[in-house]
Amino acid sequence: MLHPLITSLSRLVLDGASLTEEQGLLLAGLDSEHTTELLFAANTITRAMGHRPFTCSITSAKSGTCSQDCTFCAQSGHYDTGSPTHPLLPLEELIERGLSMQKAGAKCYSLVTSGLRLSSAEIDRICHCAVELKSRTSLELSASLGLLSDDYADRLTRAGLTRYHHNLETARSHFPSICTTHDYDEDIGTIRLARKHGLRICSGGILGLGETWAQRVELASTLAGLSVDTVPLNFLCPIPGTPLQDSPLLSPHDALKSVALFRFMLPRASITIAGGRERVLGDYQSWLPLAGANGMMIGNYLTTQGRNLDADLRMLEQGRWI
Repeated sequence: MLHPLITSLSRLVLDGASLTEEQGLLLAGLDSEHTTELLFAANTITRAMGHRPFTCSITSAKSGTCSQDCTFCAQSGHYDTGSPTHPLLPLEELIERGLSMQKAGAKCYSLVTSGLRLSSAEIDRICHCAVELKSRTSLELSASLGLLSDDYADRLTRAGLTRYHHNLETARSHFPSICTTHDYDEDIGTIRLARKHGLRICSGGILGLGETWAQRVELASTLAGLSVDTVPLNFLCPIPGTPLQDSPLLSPHDALKSVALFRFMLPRASITIAGGRERVLGDYQSWLPLAGANGMMIGNYLTTQGRNLDADLRMLEQGRWI
């Protein structure tokens, strides 16, 4: 029998209500003995909302020497991490990577660049890539290019981009401990600008940055208020050379409980699991659909290797994500 709080809040969500931050905090405060019940309820919400399994992939189109001081990031120019650096890749390589990921089974392909924002010439190259892939594949095209302007958003939309990815990373109350080189409202502004130009919004964050459970709920509530379409959740894998290099990994329990909380707070959004799932969850990765996730990033991440692609595809084929 489910805990009465889980039962009542599940019913509210299934009846179409949006949970308040206070209600999310009540769920976060449940003892660990009720976590399995919370996961089952989150899975019920996922199925009731009609979410379908999906896969996405990213390519590091431009890497390193970023001007921002995000304390978790291997690509920040403020830290010596030994991370690969390269300018924006040639157009032909960007296109070839997209073609390869469609063959590997990805449904969505995202071009990701380091830095606060791109130059106009770099935006042109991204647009040319989008036009070419749109004509040659069935991929949904996404990009994560930093802060946007009206002009950039318009050009990307006309080129065929359908989704814009821009993570908030963490709760507003925790953000000053993570980044001091730009303001949280600049990130919020880019999300709203992308939405204004008709782009679907992919925005989430990284769990395990030293945030509290209340701040995880705060982030989920902020994303719900922005009506984001997809929430990518990453789990911190500490990078040597960054200020967070000695941070402990999240436990599998806390990672799965966090996913379930986001499902309760964002019932209509797709939730995809990205970086860190291999190290944090190990064999518990197959529990992610139970916790409310319905998407998975396949292939490699920006500066770290993903799980063996064949192993991920076998997990999908065996029905564990359906």
